[in-house]
Amino acid sequence: MSFTLSSTQSPFSEWVASIMIAHEKEISMTRLTKFLSLSILVLFILACSTVTQPIKDVQNLAGTAESFATAMPVETLKAMASQIPVSTLQAISSAMPNLEGVVDPKGTPVADWKGIPVMPQATAGEESQDANTYSFKVNATVKEVQDFYNAELPKLGWSSSYSMPANDIATVMGFQKDNNLLNMTITNINGEVLVVLTMG
Repeated sequence: MSFTLSSTQSPFSEWVASIMIAHEKEISMTRLTKFLSLSILVLFILACSTVTQPIKDVQNLAGTAESFATAMPVETLKAMASQIPVSTLQAISSAMPNLEGVVDPKGTPVADWKGIPVMPQATAGEESQDANTYSFKVNATVKEVQDFYNAELPKLGWSSSYSMPANDIATVMGFQKDNNLLNMTITNINGEVLVVLTMG
């Protein structure tokens, strides 16, 4: 709705026309206000559902955990534990290799193990027959150990099959010769470097 004024209209007509224009603007402002109010309300509702949904998810998860915990009676759990014979548990534990000496070797280091040289700076060493493993502690850095074996093993016919770049903490290396595989784990544990050689 638009109004135009002409020079032939009376001042009263001009006044009525200006009121009508003002009224049209008021209607537009009212629509804009309603739109903005509705938009704010929708955003508020969305924000509230976004905040309350994680709370509902946690409540559902807690309910699920509670139902799992109460679904199996304590008597059933006790019966399951008592049905495994002690001899089976002992057999499982005896079948596991003894790795105590692997992670903390205490013996005198050897010069070589199964044709693999042991670093001359080794301070302690120990073989684990069960795991086909020899481990030793050495006064060197992880990088120095990696460099030593990268230089020495190719002279003995071993080729590198994989190698992780050495850092101050650890590295893993693999070598192959004929059908033999050698895995080497070099780890810095509290300032002492532990080398674990595993033949497979």
